[in-house]
Amino acid sequence: ARPGEPFCFNAIGPMSELLDRRAIYSRLQQIGVAVPKHVVYDHLGGGEGLVLREDYLEVSGVRINKPFVEKPASAEDHNIHIYYPPSVGGGSKRLFRKVGDCSSAFYPDVSEIRRDGAYIYEEFLPTEGADLKVYTVGPKYAYAEARKSPTLDGRVVRDPSGKEVRF
Repeated sequence: ARPGEPFCFNAIGPMSELLDRRAIYSRLQQIGVAVPKHVVYDHLGGGEGLVLREDYLEVSGVRINKPFVEKPASAEDHNIHIYYPPSVGGGSKRLFRKVGDCSSAFYPDVSEIRRDGAYIYEEFLPTEGADLKVYTVGPKYAYAEARKSPTLDGRVVRDPSGKEVRF
């Protein structure tokens, strides 16, 4: 975006872009915002070049090692999975919209990726227990909030009024 001509994701026209993680990643890269190493694969679209091994996933020659994150292409779908390598016990963690004080669950015997749609597979970025949500990014400004990561124990930390603690 040029000064005085910001790109507005909230306008009616680009709303579909806002709801498609593939489009968001592409747009972020176009404007120079770093995104994790990732690949996109549509299991229903007859895509080719998918290689699955117990320690990694590869799409068209791009390898993503476990642990990796699997995000549905639709940003309206909050069911995000993290797959772990056998060297740390394997299994997967499922992150979901908060239900009471729970935001994730671990499945020690589930290591198979989903094959029911389009997904982004990206490297897992360790955050030492924090989850960062970025709201806006500009040339000299960014606004974000952090919270306890749902990957730790799946429990939501709340303040005395019942709101999720953010810092």
